Amino acid sequence: MKKNININFFGTLYAIDEDAYELLNRYINDIKKYFSGKEGGEEISDDIEHRIAEVMQELKAEGKEPISIELVKEIIARIGKPEELCNATDEEEGENSSKAHRGKDWFTKHISKKKLYRNPDDKMLCGVLSGIGCYAGIDPLWLRLAIIILTIVPLPFISVSLFSALLVYFLFALIIPEANTPEERLRMQGKPVTMETLNEEIVGNADGTNNTNVKNSKRGSLFDVIIRICVILIKCLLVIFLGWLLFGGTAILLICTFVICLLSFAMYGHPLELASRMVDADSILLNFIGTNGYAWISGVAFIIATIIFIYLVAHCIARLFNKGKSMGRIIWVYICIFFGTLILGCVSFYNLTKDIITEEDRIVAFRESQRYQTDIDREKEWLKGHGWEVIAHEHGDHYVKMHEHYSGDYSKQYIDTHSNNPNMVYTLERSVRTSPGIYTLEAAVRTDGAGPEIYAYNYRNDRLSTPFPVYAQYGGEIWEEATKKMNNTSTATDEVKRLAEAHHGKGYGWSRIRIENIEVKNDSIIRYGVTNRSGGTGYWNGTWFSAADFKLIKVQ
Repeated sequence: MKKNININFFGTLYAIDEDAYELLNRYINDIKKYFSGKEGGEEISDDIEHRIAEVMQELKAEGKEPISIELVKEIIARIGKPEELCNATDEEEGENSSKAHRGKDWFTKHISKKKLYRNPDDKMLCGVLSGIGCYAGIDPLWLRLAIIILTIVPLPFISVSLFSALLVYFLFALIIPEANTPEERLRMQGKPVTMETLNEEIVGNADGTNNTNVKNSKRGSLFDVIIRICVILIKCLLVIFLGWLLFGGTAILLICTFVICLLSFAMYGHPLELASRMVDADSILLNFIGTNGYAWISGVAFIIATIIFIYLVAHCIARLFNKGKSMGRIIWVYICIFFGTLILGCVSFYNLTKDIITEEDRIVAFRESQRYQTDIDREKEWLKGHGWEVIAHEHGDHYVKMHEHYSGDYSKQYIDTHSNNPNMVYTLERSVRTSPGIYTLEAAVRTDGAGPEIYAYNYRNDRLSTPFPVYAQYGGEIWEEATKKMNNTSTATDEVKRLAEAHHGKGYGWSRIRIENIEVKNDSIIRYGVTNRSGGTGYWNGTWFSAADFKLIKVQ
């Protein structure tokens, strides 16, 4: 039992079968699609619709209602040639008769050469193989079987991977247009485009008689069943793959959005005061990124590229299940925008990375400079607290050191400096008020080169000095003496054991030296010190020296 509906066509109600209405509607839409964009095409489409309305009015006057699908086919057959539709217009507008015949040439052109299109009426995925088969005159079934064999069966020399086959297939799907209009379907089959063939194609496609997909579905061959199963599996794999891509694209979008928000927080603040809770250097770097133009360009470009990517992948998934409309040539616009923004984002991100590395190096150098200056100030305070005055300190690093004291106590600080510059000068002095007598100055020292010495001035202002022995960073007289005492159980005290085991039993190169017979008369001040320049301006060929535990001992 057929369902009848009522339609309003040019102001008149008609009763028509539902399937007849579908055929008529598809016929009119195909006619409009065919003539769209052609000179005078809109006028011809309107003339055809009015002609259809006239024939339907005649059928209604004859009592032929409801209109069946057979009557619709009869209406289409009675439309006639364009010149028949334009006679009335020629009589009324003689001077404009050329306008009424604008579309004649489109129906008199016979195009016998085939053109390659994707066949939408016989497609498993995108209709590529069906279109190639139609163009080459080969049953698409054999092309599909050949692709399955090449991708699944490991044949020597000619086997290809499934991924490569799908990649080439979808490249063809992007390059080869789809035959959507009756004209394109005729050209795909190599048929001449005339009014008669156009009507046949429209009617045949509307009621399904030209639908190759319907014909193939009736074959029911074993090969056809195998192909359909393979296509279902491929679709499932594609959905999984595209879903994974969609998930990855969404993740990139969220990351880019998070980065942009983070930069916004750093620049303009936020109730959470995220940036203010970071350390100063990190805040400086974050503010630099937030104010860098490359950061914003790359962020916006990546967001646009990700949105387009998600849209294209979602559209592909929808098209796999025959949902949604074909994008046509506009897909190339989307692809160009996608790759353009992606390249712009990558270039901007590369430049941003270079700027970040440069800024980070500057920040690290700044922090190191601050830390170094803090250490220097602390070392000077230590020297001042122990009565030392810095006479000279040129081309040297640091004033004081710890961790390598001869006793093995890593918490003890001592005088030390280091530099690879041969012009390094480091001189310290201390003044001590003493009673009259004879004194000995003793100190623990070490060095890796000749030149350093301890010195002192007597009451006549005579300069007395003793040079450092050179042991570098290993051994030393203090260690050697402690090692000897370790062999004698009676002298192997805990202190001696610590001295012998310093630096994992290798010693740190410390030796104890003395300046004797420092004579003081009356109440006077003894000046003594340490320098790496013998005599104050002498020879120096090392890179570092250390001194600790200065003791002024009165001997008489």
